[in-house]
Order: sequence, then structure tokens, then C-alpha cells
Amino acid sequence: MPVYKALLAGLLARLSGRELCRLCQLYPMTHGPVCEGCHTDLPWRRDRVHVQGVAIQVAHHYAWPIDRLIHLHKYQGRLELTPLLADGLRALERPDVDAVLAVPLSDRRLVERGFNQSHELAKVFAHHAQIALWTGVGRRAGMRQQGLSRSERLGNLDDAFALLHPDQPVPARILLIDDVLTTGTTLARLADFLRASGAVHVEAMVVASNQQQGDMPVAKLLAMP
Repeated sequence: MPVYKALLAGLLARLSGRELCRLCQLYPMTHGPVCEGCHTDLPWRRDRVHVQGVAIQVAHHYAWPIDRLIHLHKYQGRLELTPLLADGLRALERPDVDAVLAVPLSDRRLVERGFNQSHELAKVFAHHAQIALWTGVGRRAGMRQQGLSRSERLGNLDDAFALLHPDQPVPARILLIDDVLTTGTTLARLADFLRASGAVHVEAMVVASNQQQGDMPVAKLLAMP
């Protein structure tokens, strides 16, 4: 869009009371919560990696501004950013599943943070995708996964998950939602737990990953914007 047309569109949006882009705050929203220019400039990745038998769709590279937005959302409680981050998940291939499950936090971490950022993303995605949101898994307290090696992460996740209602059936096909894929250990262990509990298929989606594409097998899903 030419600059003068974009500026005019922003002015008209302000005068009409329309919402402006959550990133630049200059132009009207055209792609979910962002304008056309900011949407195009996001560090889109839109591919799939496989970690220990779990297919994980990745919306973005973990790069500016997504990395900063995730940090603000997660550690500063900027929940107004949830729609923007969830919009990346909505740009991925819609999964054929029965339920959406956010990677759970332990009760201790939930009290410290006040919310589960992955659950906030899962709520928005499940609503738009019209898939049931399932909250049937809890997590015990352990060390923070951030900063741990892969082997330490694996040990930290031993017996980490539990069914909150063991008398109720586990959905057969489950989509896991998380904000960032680092090593994939948490998603893989959670998927193993769900399969052992009765699920027949588990896949995942994340907003961003700092894994380079060469680190894990990659199958392209969609063309880059």
C-alpha cells in the first residue's frame, strides 16, 4: 500500500473510531489484530517439526517482534497481546482433533504468574477453530524448564503430569498448545502421558520456535507470505 494511502487509512480509522493495529498503532486492522504491513513483516515460519514422534506446527521464527511480544505476554501479563499471538496459530493448518489442551502449569507457577499464557492462547484458538477446550491435565511443581539442558529437562518431567479427573475419558485426538518450542521435551513428555492415558493421536502447535530448521526434520506446510 502506498504511504499516502496508508496514512489516509489510519486517519480515517481514527476519525471513525475503528481499532488500529496492535503493533504500529498507525493503520487500521486488516489481518486479525494487525495491519497489512505489520502482518507481512512478522517473522513467519509456518512449518512443521517432529520431536520424539510428535508433529508440531510452528507459526513464527522466535525473532523480533514476536520474541518480545511473547515475553511481554508471559512475564508481564500483557494479556491484550493474546489475540495477536493466537492469530499466528490460526494461520496454521487446522488440525483434525477432538480437543485442544494447553500445556499446563503447576499450581505453584500458576499462583506466581497469575495465569497460564498457553491456556490463554488455547482459549482463543479453540473458540475460533470451534474445537472443544479440554482442561483435564494438571502438572506437579518442578524446576523451571528454562535454562535446563535436554537431559535435565527430561528428568525434570518424570511423572510431571496427572489427570485431574481420572474417572473421565481422555479425548481420542488432542492438539497441544504452547507459546514457545525450545527442545520439545515438555510437549513430547506430555504427548507420551496422554497416549498412555488413552489418547490415540496427539499433535501440537506453538507460536514460535528458536530451533533452526536444520535442527529437526522439517516439512513445509504453507508458502511464506
